[in-house]
Amino acid sequence: MPATASFIRLPREDLKELASAASGDDPQGLVDFLAANGVSVVEFEEDGDIFSVLLPVLADDYDIDLETSENAIIADLAEASDALVFILTQEDQKKYLEQLDPENFSAEELAKAHADFAEDEEDGAGEKMLMGIAALYQAMQEVDSDHVVVITVS
Repeated sequence: MPATASFIRLPREDLKELASAASGDDPQGLVDFLAANGVSVVEFEEDGDIFSVLLPVLADDYDIDLETSENAIIADLAEASDALVFILTQEDQKKYLEQLDPENFSAEELAKAHADFAEDEEDGAGEKMLMGIAALYQAMQEVDSDHVVVITVS
């Protein structure tokens, strides 16, 4: 079954409560909190598992590290849930928005990077990664000083 990626714009002030909701007794706490307090900003209909390859490829090959902002909160969220969770902040936006423009990438080079990382060629991997970059680029534009975008893949 394909993984679902959600892109939720959330007030920055709610991040601590998000971590508490995620680490509570309810396994749906993270999802429920995001649904109640955030707004979906990107529709991503591809398999969200592509982000498990895309994020390390962006970090290693393009020097775009989207997994280190809000470190303590991300660590809490990752530990509390089985989902891949990362947060786009205004700091990320300032550093990476221009670099993440999908026009800067080609499906062919992304397919090669995917094959190098996964040690396996997958049909359409470059196109899927390019769609992931487009989704990240769109989400990054929703960030401001008072809001972050929380991305979960589960």
